[in-house]
Amino acid sequence: MTFQDLFNTAWSNLGRRKVRTVLTSAGVVVGILTIVTMVSLGVGVQREIQRQFAVLGLENVFVRPRLAESGFFTQFSGQLEREVPITPELVAAWEQLPEVERVTPLIDLDDVATVLDVNGATRPVDVTGPDLFVNPFLRPPTALAGTLELPTGAGQVILNAGALREGADPQALLGTQVRIVLRSPRGEQSEFPLTVVGVSSREQRSVQVNTEDLAAIKAWWFNNSELLDTQGYDFAVVRAKSLNDASALVPQFRRDGFRVQSLEIVLDTANRAFAVINIMLASVGGLALFVAFIGIVNTMLMAIFERTREIGTLKAIGASRGDIGLLFMIEAGLIGLIGSLVGLVGGWAVGLLLNRVIGWYIEREQIPLEADFFVLPWWLAVAALAFGALVGILAGLYPAARAARLDPLVALRHE
Repeated sequence: MTFQDLFNTAWSNLGRRKVRTVLTSAGVVVGILTIVTMVSLGVGVQREIQRQFAVLGLENVFVRPRLAESGFFTQFSGQLEREVPITPELVAAWEQLPEVERVTPLIDLDDVATVLDVNGATRPVDVTGPDLFVNPFLRPPTALAGTLELPTGAGQVILNAGALREGADPQALLGTQVRIVLRSPRGEQSEFPLTVVGVSSREQRSVQVNTEDLAAIKAWWFNNSELLDTQGYDFAVVRAKSLNDASALVPQFRRDGFRVQSLEIVLDTANRAFAVINIMLASVGGLALFVAFIGIVNTMLMAIFERTREIGTLKAIGASRGDIGLLFMIEAGLIGLIGSLVGLVGGWAVGLLLNRVIGWYIEREQIPLEADFFVLPWWLAVAALAFGALVGILAGLYPAARAARLDPLVALRHE
């Protein structure tokens, strides 16, 4: 018998018991639908994370100094001493590296108590550096007055709306002078006058100033005018010219004694974690497929019992044992393929529905995020169809072997 004859016979045999074929393939449908839905969720979330990392800049390398365990400076000032400080000279040297596009040194004022004085009205605030990144999960701020980008140079500030008293007029503040007031544990007080160049719509109680002003504030707080030269910046963002350059800079900075973090390294770690998560998600559908596997085996064994005389007739007219075995394997494979096709379509439809529901929720919560969290790539569709068919073929191995071993004389006398 030719393969075409075997395929046509197998297809017609499935149509003879339509209800049983549908019920048998239902297990495959559930398993493939679950796998497609779960894995498409993992793929969609992974792609969205990759996109957000790309927005933040995979070429950025974050460099922090290593901290000494103890020392006189630490005991005296309460500030941890750096083994290799990121000094202005070192920043200038990094900027000359051929792999580096730019270096942005930054200073933290987490331990410094700061108060904003606006026309005599004071309010505790956090003083931060200029924004380098945009949080993709928050709506981008708008300029209530002036600019959202700090001009270079000291003495300028961008106020956030959350740092202002209720009813304050942003436009009236533009170009005026405000003060950052510091009261140290020593009992001393100092004021740093700054000119308002912009007012942001952010609700955080904070203001943004340039690194020069941050350095001056921190030097006064720790009563050390040479703090920047001795302890350096708290960290630096080194933007490489390419991803390859960023990968080359990471081990170089580590050899120089710095703590280094790269978004590309974090993304690689996240991708490995998602690979494990996708396997775990797919295993849920694997349990349903195992049940479907048993159902196909049972169905094919029943088909052998019902068609024993038919098998004997086929052998009597010249069908070989291999033809009989292949016939039953094709039937089992078709059951798996049909189930996987229906499950694939169902998983795709469920993903579309859930994307609509998630999109509606995101819009209602006013989250600035536009993404499909259930994504069905072509390789997942092909793999689902192939896997479903493979499950059917494997389930048909034992029934096919049993059918092929039937004695044609015994089969013809079967009642």
